[in-house]
Amino acid sequence: MLNDEVKKYLESLEQEQITPMSFHGEHNIAQKIKDLLKKDEQYETTKEDIAEQMAFDFMADYPNDNSGWETYHGPMFVMPNKDGQMVEYPSIKRIDQEMLGYWAKRAKESKNPILSSRYADLVVDFSPKVLSKSADVDLFQIVIDSNITICEKSLADPLDCKTKIKRALILAIQTNDQTRINKAKDTIIKLEKDIAIDDKPGLWGFAFKWLILDFSKKITLEDKEKNKLVDEIEERLKREEKNPWLAENAVSLLAEYYAKEKDEENLMRVLGVLETSLKTNERSNSDALLKTHAYEQIHEIYRKYASSFAEAEKANKRLSQEIGQLDLDWSKSLKEISVETKIEQKDIDNYLKGIFGEGKNDKLEMIMAKIAVSHLPKKDTLQKQFDEIYSKSITNLIATQQILSEDKIPIAKLSTITEDPDNHFKKHALQYVQFGSFFLSLTMDELKKQFTKEKVIEYFEKSVIFENENKEYLKRAISVYWDNDYLVSSHLFNPLIEAGVRELMKIANGVWIDVNELNGYNKLVLSKLLWNKQNVEIFKNIFSKSGEDLIFYFRLVLTEKLGMNLRNDFAHGLEREKFFSRDASDRLFHILIWLSVIRKKEK
Repeated sequence: MLNDEVKKYLESLEQEQITPMSFHGEHNIAQKIKDLLKKDEQYETTKEDIAEQMAFDFMADYPNDNSGWETYHGPMFVMPNKDGQMVEYPSIKRIDQEMLGYWAKRAKESKNPILSSRYADLVVDFSPKVLSKSADVDLFQIVIDSNITICEKSLADPLDCKTKIKRALILAIQTNDQTRINKAKDTIIKLEKDIAIDDKPGLWGFAFKWLILDFSKKITLEDKEKNKLVDEIEERLKREEKNPWLAENAVSLLAEYYAKEKDEENLMRVLGVLETSLKTNERSNSDALLKTHAYEQIHEIYRKYASSFAEAEKANKRLSQEIGQLDLDWSKSLKEISVETKIEQKDIDNYLKGIFGEGKNDKLEMIMAKIAVSHLPKKDTLQKQFDEIYSKSITNLIATQQILSEDKIPIAKLSTITEDPDNHFKKHALQYVQFGSFFLSLTMDELKKQFTKEKVIEYFEKSVIFENENKEYLKRAISVYWDNDYLVSSHLFNPLIEAGVRELMKIANGVWIDVNELNGYNKLVLSKLLWNKQNVEIFKNIFSKSGEDLIFYFRLVLTEKLGMNLRNDFAHGLEREKFFSRDASDRLFHILIWLSVIRKKEK
């Protein structure tokens, strides 16, 4: 049975047709129900009370599928409780046949379109998941008709109306109800006419997008209606062409339409308007970061159409050249952020004792093995850190990031962590490795103190991987590193590592050559060596528990664009400044140590 106060409140909504006007106004109804239920602390809530409260707390048009429900509605929130377990409210797990039946009954009884739409839509949405069958068609019709009424009578916030009328259109198409499709179409056109404001792009363009671009095959649109929608967007573009953000909204719609119509002339015309708008806008040119972003926007939209239109391909190539020739002052855009961490000398001493031994009498072979293992990042540990850090930061979950090269050319755009966790994880792993460079440098300094370069050269010459290596090359590489010539040692280490990995695959019967176009064979380059599936399994077998961590580490340091990328930058003459510092040569020498610890099993 429904709580008396809640029942009276819902009856008042029916009688007075009181409707929520705020965005997602249904939550106001849910909050009122919660407040009424809290009045009597002794009262025990019933299933009907819970059904009413939950009904208006679900989020319609749920923005992503973090819930995993694959439904139109989603929870109001998903967050960790005090025990660190993720909880959701409202939860789909609480919906059963009885609750769906209650909502269906309420949908047919209610005269308030806000209420009837919500009740019916929950049954339409959740029935396939909870009951493994579709809801009755009359409930689809209640949602469609109620949403049309809400928009016709402006019973909800304009953005809410936009959401509801799109839902009505989709359900009408889903049920192949031509009468209601046409009614929804007319309501969409009228709604945009009523609410459109030039400087609020969320309130215009949706009629064009849905009726001409998204659902054109399902909707009958007369030429007169179609031409009017196109003309309205063209007129808005003329009025707002000096505002690149508003112009972009119009151009993205028109460009898609003209591309669909194979109209290259008009396509290039509207793209040109956006290009001029971005290039001449005062704010877009106010600093290097904004200017680069503006050129990237132009470049990206030309690139979208380059494969289908010759003029777009020409513009795409032209923009590539222009971006490379931009004269940018980065001093105003980028600021250095530093964090200071104090480490006690005793902690450093204890750390080094763990590697080199208490009396510093350990053999070089044992020390090299300890150095290899102690500075290898563990992928599982990194993943736990990553999950813990970013689950607690809303900013990190919703913010996008741009990665710049040494000369400030954007090399990557990362979408949100939710959308692109793998690349954000690589970036996190790189930061971890960079932080560990301090301890790696201390380790290498201690190694140089305890062992002469002649002793270390002798050690490497006996290694299985380097026993066939050019002795003079190996000697020169290690000598310059021992003499702290980091630039030269890095340049000598890179080919040594690539040859070493290739030698490992050769010894272990991995893949290290491939057929070329001259009916001969090419030796595989490092990136292919590290990504070949058979070679990956060899790494796991040879290095046992460290194998998966090691292949990830080799890629991160040597060939990963979001990592240090030392091999590729060296090979292609990129990011050359990094090779003057010891960070690069220390990491490369650490990788050489890993290759050196391999030993053949005695039969």
